[in-house]
Amino acid sequence: MKTTLLEILWKKELIHWRRMKQVFGKFNWFGKLIIAPLVVILVTLTHYAFALMHTMFELCLYAFARQAFKYNLQKLALKV
Repeated sequence: MKTTLLEILWKKELIHWRRMKQVFGKFNWFGKLIIAPLVVILVTLTHYAFALMHTMFELCLYAFARQAFKYNLQKLALKV
């Protein structure tokens, strides 16, 4: 089975949003109204910042060090 970078990124997104739903469920009604949206927004912004940096790194590996990219892709596929 051939795994692509997009498939791995999609799986990571699903994991992120599943965890955000869990965080949202741990608050009471006041927390769900005020605190949880702030937490979800801050965590999501941080998540996308790191995801963008990681994707750019992987694309640079793809362009300049194809063997390292393939190795990283296999390692990521095992983690996800």
